[in-house]
Amino acid sequence: MASIFQFILQFILSVSYLPIQIPFQSALTKLGQIGLYLGYLSIGIFSLLSWRSVKALLPLGVLLLISPVFTLVPNYFTSPLWIMYEVIIAMIGIAGIGESLLEGSVLSLLNLPTAIMVVILIVAGLLVDISHIELFINYLLIFEISLISFLVYTIAWSSKHLSLRRAAISYAVSIPSLFVFLPIYFLVSSNRFMEIIMNMVMPSVFGIVLSNPYSLPVFVISLAIALYLSVVVAIGKNPYAGLGYFMVITTVFLGVNGYHLILYMIYPLVGAILMNMKRTEEKVLDKIRHFLSRVYPTSTLSQGNVNLSHSIS
Repeated sequence: MASIFQFILQFILSVSYLPIQIPFQSALTKLGQIGLYLGYLSIGIFSLLSWRSVKALLPLGVLLLISPVFTLVPNYFTSPLWIMYEVIIAMIGIAGIGESLLEGSVLSLLNLPTAIMVVILIVAGLLVDISHIELFINYLLIFEISLISFLVYTIAWSSKHLSLRRAAISYAVSIPSLFVFLPIYFLVSSNRFMEIIMNMVMPSVFGIVLSNPYSLPVFVISLAIALYLSVVVAIGKNPYAGLGYFMVITTVFLGVNGYHLILYMIYPLVGAILMNMKRTEEKVLDKIRHFLSRVYPTSTLSQGNVNLSHSIS
């Protein structure tokens, strides 16, 4: 819920300067502010409590919870200490993503493109903060690759862990989530003026830099599909993956122009880790060990050590 409330605030703040009426704007803004603080506390507490599953979550949670101390320092965001703090968080977070992939099931490897997207965008944000260099890459293409991989993951998860009836229910019940963004798609695809307006609004909400402004409809419909898949997989007995992908898509591009809130750096990192938290079969790491034990049997190694000791004696 905290992620949803935080996203509401993120959306309202970005469109509030437009001459449009947002129903219940004041109440939604307060709800979003509550979500921002609730998200800060919930991610911090979750990271501290879940460190046994992914060890990197412990330092991430500690670093997040002590980060408000920096606000006591004037212009803290321009200090070398703050830059170092960001780099440490990025390194630990990236290591945590790698750890979650190794500790997750083989199915989690389908989330590798999303993990790569998070790493690229974390590096992009750090480059802006450290050396004021902006990466000129096709961010929409990276998102599309991530979306396709998550689509495959959702289908694979449903076919492997759900009955046909339960899978059909999850896909059908999730259809209303498509209409969160689809009205915007129909609006911008049929009205050039509103497309120009939304071309400024949507990137400010999500932080994404569109190299081609005419690709906005593709981005919007991709968001609709991403939200739909998040709900499908969450209803399909994997809430971790659903919440994790929602956290990633709503915050991962916000660091492209530098990190103004450390929470927007932590959100996609923890989201990418969450996507691999559901374990229902043998870990990737165990399969690697099993493969290595086949290639290099212990008996062969032991025999080699025995022969070596005999030759020495």
